[in-house]
Amino acid sequence: MQKKLNQQPNVKSVYKYAKISPKKVMPVLAVVRRKKVADAIKFLTFDPTKASKMVLKTLNSAVANAGQKGFAVDSLVINKAVADTAPTAKRGQPGSRSHYSRILKRNAHITMEVGQKEDK
Repeated sequence: MQKKLNQQPNVKSVYKYAKISPKKVMPVLAVVRRKKVADAIKFLTFDPTKASKMVLKTLNSAVANAGQKGFAVDSLVINKAVADTAPTAKRGQPGSRSHYSRILKRNAHITMEVGQKEDK
């Protein structure tokens, strides 16, 4: 069995420094992980959360990358969907009696990997 040289098992796309906490993205990724791309796009299109918009953008980019690599777009499956922590912006809010509370603006790196469905 010989593979094409330019064809890899997975094609990925990364949304770096997304202005959302990874904790808010993880439930959306858990739903779409291991699904067909068409089903995931349908779900993400009608999900009202901010995280789903960002995941949809990353998924569309991964599908476009797979199309460039020569994969059949109809049979793609989401193999990996991860949200990692990105650098956190530190802000603060002054309070009464010289108190200063910290506000952490968290960011995420959203990674999507798509590939052909593996037959066992």
